[in-house]
Amino acid sequence: MRWSCTGSLDMLEYEERKSPTSSRGGPALKFVGPEPALGVSRRDIRRRIRLCLVNQHWVWWRGLGDTQRQSRELISGPCLGAKARFLSFNRTQSGAVTGLLTGHNTLRRHLHLIGLLDSPLCGRCGAEVETSAHILCECETLASLRHVYLGSFFLEPQDIKSISLGAIWNFSKATGIP
Repeated sequence: MRWSCTGSLDMLEYEERKSPTSSRGGPALKFVGPEPALGVSRRDIRRRIRLCLVNQHWVWWRGLGDTQRQSRELISGPCLGAKARFLSFNRTQSGAVTGLLTGHNTLRRHLHLIGLLDSPLCGRCGAEVETSAHILCECETLASLRHVYLGSFFLEPQDIKSISLGAIWNFSKATGIP
């Protein structure tokens, strides 16, 4: 469905570019069809297509069920503001933030799951399994850095959902987590 929405928008823009226009910026050709004719602006079409895509994304996000556990624990869902901020990151920043929020990173739990380490326990505190939630919320050895960059010594996973991506990047950089 995503392709059909964006494909329709692309086709509309292509047709507008190749059609002749009047001096006022509107089509030079007269409308042919049943009267009365009601025009639909390009802005309205784009808004409706964007809304369609966002709704489809939310349906997909809610339909994940029990999969993507770490991502769903730390990410609230599709957000256009977060998308804009994420797109302003360079490759290193986006990789680090994505890895922390999804759990697909070089933390010990992930490396243990793929068979590269024997133990998933935290290499800093050794008390719990080293997951993204543990690093971002609970690890005692990172409490002072967490306070400086994320605003609190200890957090709940729900708190991470409201913290800016820039703060998460700065925390990641300060801890040395790639």
